[in-house]
Amino acid sequence: MDNDLNRSVRLLEDAVSSPSRGLFRKSISKFQTAKNRVPFNSMDLSVTLAPHEIEYLMTESPARVSSPSRGLLLRPMEKPLKIRANKLNLSVTLAPSEMDYLMTDSPSFYNQTMSDIMNSDKTLAGGIIQQENPWKTAVDSLYVEYFEVLQGQTESRDALEMLSELARCCSDALKIVRSLKSKVAIKTVDEELWLEKERDTWRLLYILFQDRLAVQSMMDEDAQIQYFGKSEKTCVENLFKRENLIRECQLVIDWLEAEACEKDDSVLHFSDSTVGWENTLHQLQSAETIAFGSSRPIVDKLDPDAPHYQKKPLHDIDMDDEKRLNYRIFQEIRCGKLGEAQKLARQCGHSWRAAIFEGWHLFHDPNIKEDIARSPDMDNSYQEMDSNELKDIEGNSNRDLWKVMALRYSIQEWISPYERAAVGVFCGNVNAILPVCNRWEDNLWAYMKSLVDIRVESEIRDCCTKDSGYLPLPEEYWLQRMSLHEVFTKLESSKNKAVRDEAKEHEHLIQKYIILDEIQALLKELADWSQSADISTHFLRFTAHVVLFLDQIGQGHKRDCVETVVKSYIKRLMDMNETQLVAYYVSKLNTSNQVHLYAQHLENIIELQERQLALEYAEQCGLDVLAIAKQIVVNTRSKPEHVDEAGNLQKKITETDELVISAIDWLVFFENQRLDVLIQTNAIIFKFLLLGKLDAAQLAFNKIPSDAIRQVTAEVEDTSEETNQIIKEHLSYKVYLEAYEAFNEWFKQMKNQPEAPEDLPENTQFSQKVAYEHRLSQHKVEVERWKLTNKHLAITANKQLYNVLLFPDGWLNGAKDCYHLRKTVLPEVTFLLCSVLSESEMYEECVQLADIIASEKHCLYKEFTEEQLSDLLTKIAEAAVALTEASKDPWGNEITA
Repeated sequence: MDNDLNRSVRLLEDAVSSPSRGLFRKSISKFQTAKNRVPFNSMDLSVTLAPHEIEYLMTESPARVSSPSRGLLLRPMEKPLKIRANKLNLSVTLAPSEMDYLMTDSPSFYNQTMSDIMNSDKTLAGGIIQQENPWKTAVDSLYVEYFEVLQGQTESRDALEMLSELARCCSDALKIVRSLKSKVAIKTVDEELWLEKERDTWRLLYILFQDRLAVQSMMDEDAQIQYFGKSEKTCVENLFKRENLIRECQLVIDWLEAEACEKDDSVLHFSDSTVGWENTLHQLQSAETIAFGSSRPIVDKLDPDAPHYQKKPLHDIDMDDEKRLNYRIFQEIRCGKLGEAQKLARQCGHSWRAAIFEGWHLFHDPNIKEDIARSPDMDNSYQEMDSNELKDIEGNSNRDLWKVMALRYSIQEWISPYERAAVGVFCGNVNAILPVCNRWEDNLWAYMKSLVDIRVESEIRDCCTKDSGYLPLPEEYWLQRMSLHEVFTKLESSKNKAVRDEAKEHEHLIQKYIILDEIQALLKELADWSQSADISTHFLRFTAHVVLFLDQIGQGHKRDCVETVVKSYIKRLMDMNETQLVAYYVSKLNTSNQVHLYAQHLENIIELQERQLALEYAEQCGLDVLAIAKQIVVNTRSKPEHVDEAGNLQKKITETDELVISAIDWLVFFENQRLDVLIQTNAIIFKFLLLGKLDAAQLAFNKIPSDAIRQVTAEVEDTSEETNQIIKEHLSYKVYLEAYEAFNEWFKQMKNQPEAPEDLPENTQFSQKVAYEHRLSQHKVEVERWKLTNKHLAITANKQLYNVLLFPDGWLNGAKDCYHLRKTVLPEVTFLLCSVLSESEMYEECVQLADIIASEKHCLYKEFTEEQLSDLLTKIAEAAVALTEASKDPWGNEITA
């Protein structure tokens, strides 16, 4: 019944509690009582709740709802969640303090973690855990959550607050993963392991850089040694203020202990209160009546040293309890909870164990007025005060004696390893701690504790005085002195293979460089890792934000390393098609990289709305939108061209061609970028004409807004020579494509000449002859219409083709690399014009074409090869012959003689 009651109360507490948002979260035991509410604990009563009453209490009122959480999974709901306790079919008897706890308003309902919601909503949990990887959504939400944290930064929010928020994001995701893992038959989850390490690294960054970025300590590091009389406490306090290294080492110890506290399992199967070695005592007192005695002779005395000097064991059950107790006491100390360890020892009847851990406290007598910075041979002077003003003395005045004995105690082989380690923590004996440490963090904690202890002991003996003098410590103690670099060297060469392997993990290497304050080496290492294809995207996300933080606080001196890491993360986001995130992180790069990288991402976006949205993201992030749009076109038209199969004379438009043509739309979005539209489109048309893809060139030309030239010339009163050349190239392509289109229309018309009806046989009936005569007359009408249309199209084609040949200052003349294209287009246009003139029986103009080609004004003959000129003269000669056959001279003049 008691177990059910405890479980029920715990369920209720979990349901109404809200997680702390601090860097190191602690479980909330009670909340602050709301105003204007009479606390229930002021009424000495207990309340029995029925199921429907529990449900009422568990229902969140709308007034309690505050802002939603950041995560993707934690979305605001239309109605507050109700946890129906009546499904549990129970009633709970609550004490006044518990009732007060339940009735206290929670700070925010939506600050509940996903694990709390899922624990109460079994339908939701069941749907999620049916997935193959149910926690993937929660983990992937970190991409957006990290982005939101960085994007939400303002001048009022410093970089340290960003670290706190990033650690909180990891904690939220970790809770979800653990909640889901508890519902499936899986013991270990990779996501849980790296999430823990990532969260711990953010916390390490927070606590260390909070100290490093703080205002310089009140005492100068170079100040001469000061003396503090008998106050060891004041001496050590000054040491921590003065020396950054020792202070940071203590911060690392605090960080390691807080990390261990979160992972610690506090379950210990001991009764609430007992006496030491109760089974041994019972057997000694009632040997005749005991049901289950020890399997071997046991001690007959119960002082703490009896098992040692009698060489006899305790009762078997007490031996097991002793091992569990020593292990638990050490774990409490490892978690930084010395008070809990002492409380547990006293609770189990081992008050002498609790007393052992009192001897290390630093001595301080507040009743002595010390002369700071005095000579060590000066006498102390007591304050003149009334007896009722005397204050309690702190610490142990014989701490040096305790430490000597503790060092001896921690090396005794007959003592339990965990007991030796627990004492070794407070006397600085790292060799007593290491045998029970199997993780990298535990070993680092042991070395750090020893490092700080030795430095503190050295400072006390240098700066404090004692009437009888300090007892000398064993030489082995001082030989343990080492630097921070030596600490990590020992971790990397540990005898424990697991510790050596963990020391090589990326997260632990990052933590190592952070602790050593070797930021430049860290940046180089991160840059090297980011180049590996084996690195996960989540790790890249983590490292990218590490370098962004370091860069923000002015530690990113290796700018190339910062750029390398962030670029690697951006490329992974590009593969995930996260355009908004790509835009934001691209804005953290140098300007040249911003344009190139974001343009590379946008190249393959085809949908118009997606393109507009992508440009909006770029504008919001302060990117050079115009330069990016231009770069997209440059990148797209630089893609390798698809080569047609041999023998395929038809130049088909490929997917690459369509993508290049579509890229022009990026520039069309901006009215103030019409000149760039002309420049890029000219380059695209030039490429297509070289490849003989006239249809593709026409599609590209059609992308240009009709008012482009007007807008370009309207922007400035006097256009530059370069701008005039761009406009001239555009018009050159325009007249050529119009001429090509006009020729095609004429050519199609020529091939569509109406066919005459077939002749009738001689024995045709009269009615058929009448119908035939009607078809003949209709054919003559169609032929006349065809000739008229053909003549009109021929005139239009001639005009357009002449526009190319007689283009002012020469067609495409002055354009870059125009030589080959002029050599191709101008002869081609000339032959097309000859064909139109000849087929349209305009022989006089065909003959006159020779004068135009030979004219020094246009110098068109220079664009022809000898073979092309020969073919052209042959066609002109054929036109001259046709004129003579029409009773005209070869130039088309009427013969009067």
